[in-house]
Amino acid sequence: MGARLLLAAALLLLWTPAAEALMEPELCYILDAILFLYGIVLTILYCRLKFLARRESRRRAAEKKEEAIYAGLSGEGQEMYETLQIKHS
Repeated sequence: MGARLLLAAALLLLWTPAAEALMEPELCYILDAILFLYGIVLTILYCRLKFLARRESRRRAAEKKEEAIYAGLSGEGQEMYETLQIKHS
């Protein structure tokens, strides 16, 4: 739906008298500017995604390291102490 609307808007702009006033090089400059901005936006989004993924992997590595400290401990020693039972008479 959005692509068809965009295509229709582009065709409408090409058929208007303002588009006729633009010579071929000027139209190329405008399209180059749009592609340049599009490339910058995509590059920024890609770098942001890579940095977020790297930060997440570092966080997971820190959690695994923290868990490794306690890896030798187990719950077997928890029954070392007996609980006191009160006898009711």
